[in-house]
Amino acid sequence: MKLDFNKKMKRKTSKYFVYFLFILSFSLFWACSPKLSYNVKSFLFDGVPNPYKVEVTIIKDSISKNLISANAINSTVAKNVFKLHAPFQERKCDNCHSRESMGKTKLPMPGLCNQCHEDFNKKYENIHGPIATGNCTECHNPHQSKLKKLLKLEGKELCFKCHNSTQVTENEIHKDINSTSCIECHNPHGSSKKFNLEKGSCYKCHDNFEKKLPILHGPIASENCSQCHDSHASSSKKLLLITGRKLCYNCHNPKEIEAQKYHQTMKGENCTKCHNPHGGTTSNFLLIK
Repeated sequence: MKLDFNKKMKRKTSKYFVYFLFILSFSLFWACSPKLSYNVKSFLFDGVPNPYKVEVTIIKDSISKNLISANAINSTVAKNVFKLHAPFQERKCDNCHSRESMGKTKLPMPGLCNQCHEDFNKKYENIHGPIATGNCTECHNPHQSKLKKLLKLEGKELCFKCHNSTQVTENEIHKDINSTSCIECHNPHGSSKKFNLEKGSCYKCHDNFEKKLPILHGPIASENCSQCHDSHASSSKKLLLITGRKLCYNCHNPKEIEAQKYHQTMKGENCTKCHNPHGGTTSNFLLIK
């Protein structure tokens, strides 16, 4: 009797073990197959949400066609959140990546970007750091972004990732810079002017001397205000780079100036005592007529 009981127990244990293995195998298969998982759950229970019929944000490119059947998507919500880089949108990965080299880029930057985009090194005299080092992806995402121009961050947040916000904002004239986008005054890629200033950027806040004065001083005529002024921070009045006649002597020959008879008695005086540094009605920009 005891032997029969042991045999029965072994049979039951073996039977339960088989059931356990079956349930375990089915559970693993169930977990690996979302579609089967939904079919089984919806058969056994009511109210199981259909994973293929949820509101989704659809990126309008061929990715959705390749990965998910069009019939499986509830197309009532089709808000395109992302801006897509053209080659990425068209699935032309091999425009930039090499299939033979595990997807590595065909060329280093900026040569890779310059296949389609303008070469700013040839366009501008002064180049913004990321452009000069060929690091376009410091600011731009090469595939997709929710921001215009595929930018990684928006507005000053992107600029202050590299530039010192305190140095930029703590000065008398630009104390309200926090409400202004940096690119309203600065070109993010480069410029012919110092600090990559845009044409007419200074005149957005300051007097437009081109309209006020018939004859302009060289730096004003060429819109090179940064020849004399720092654009953000300086301990000097008017944000001057250097004070007094030393600033003028950066461009003008002091020997020629001091050799003039009418300058003999003006040693030590500032040039702006007699001359308007921006321009005037005469070629010498004299304040005294």
